[in-house]
Formats: sequence, structure tokens, C-alpha cells
Amino acid sequence: MAGGRQTRWQPHNDQRRALIVQAAIELVEQTPVGADISARQIAARAGLAKSVLYRQFSGREELDRRVRSAIGERFTDALDAALDIGEGSIAQILTRTVGVVVDWICDHPRLHEFLRTGPAEGDEDGTDALTGLLSSITRRAAQLVTGLGGVVGVADPPVVDTMTFAIVSMTEATVTRWSRDPNPPLSRHRLIAEVAGYAWSVLDGVSRAHGVVLDPDLPLLQLIEALATVER
Repeated sequence: MAGGRQTRWQPHNDQRRALIVQAAIELVEQTPVGADISARQIAARAGLAKSVLYRQFSGREELDRRVRSAIGERFTDALDAALDIGEGSIAQILTRTVGVVVDWICDHPRLHEFLRTGPAEGDEDGTDALTGLLSSITRRAAQLVTGLGGVVGVADPPVVDTMTFAIVSMTEATVTRWSRDPNPPLSRHRLIAEVAGYAWSVLDGVSRAHGVVLDPDLPLLQLIEALATVER
């Protein structure tokens, strides 16, 4: 009987949890970095009593972890769209992916900083959500690159993992430094072009070391087909 009641109430509880998380994200966006946001403020923003908030979350730690996870999910959703291999060449994919990183960090600086304040869901204590997010992005990108490498008979997972982490961490750190500079020496357009160029240089160097020459301007699916034909 209790299980049936819980099942009936689950959609209602899920909706309330989503409202609370969205309210917290909105407040993080509007509040100076480091300033305290109380549970009462979050509940009021969600249109709920504070007691309701603590019925949905065991405490502030669980809520903050969920908020960081939700922020990371929004970022990765934007990246997934940019990494669509069905649209464009390697150069175009790298450029639009770096563009997404630049836009997201610049448009949501407080969300970006909040990821550094503690762990997300599933992260170990003592870690921060940004580190976990970069690791997750690295794994996703590495799986993509490894899969593409397998098509042409070249796949070295440890090297791919190292390469993708180098690109991901370099991009995030470089864009973060640029976004914090009140007078950045490069324009947004130039920054994206430079960072995408660095990413290409790493990818090209690793590919050549494995005997594969990539054309950065050829549509990626067409390039894969051509390389697969050569391998056969």
C-alpha cells in the first residue's frame, strides 16, 4: 500500500524538486559569487514553504549537489548539439564547440563558479562538480573519437583519453581566464579561432603519429568514408 502511495505521489514530488532546483539556479545566477543563498530564499522563489523544500531534499548538501548536477546537464546538452558529427567538418565542429564553451561561461559566470563550490550527485566528497563535469565531457568525447578511429582501423583508447582531456581542460581553462579579464587582449571571435586551432593542432598531431592524415575542411562523415575506403 505504501509503495502504491509513493508511486502516485512521485510525479508531484518530481515536479516540486524541479521547481526547487530551478529556483536555486535562478538565485545563483542573480547573486554575487560567494554570497549566501538561504533555503528560505530558494523556497520562496519556488513558491513553496521552507518545510516543503526539506521534505524533498534531506538537507542543503543534497540540494546543492542536485543543483550542480542540473547546471552540468545544461552545459553538456549544449555541447552535445555542437559535437554533432553529422554537421560540418572537423574545423567547423571544433569552432562551434569552442563557441558554445565561450558563450556558456560568459553568459553564466556565476553558474560556472558555483560548479567549483562542491560536488555534484555521484561525486566523491572533497571533489568539485567542475572537475567531475570535465571528466564526463572527456569520456563522452573520447568515446566519440575512439568510435570514429575504429571505423578506419585506428583506435588507441589510452591515447584518445589523454588527448581529449588535454583539449577539454585547455579549452575550459583558457576561456575562463579570458572571461575573467576585464580587458581581454583577444576578441571573442579571435579567441574561438585560436582555441579551436590549438585543439586541431593536438588532434592532427596525434592522428599523424598513428599514420592518419585528416583534412580539417572536409565534411567529417565524408572524411570518415574516405579514410575507411583507404583502409580497406
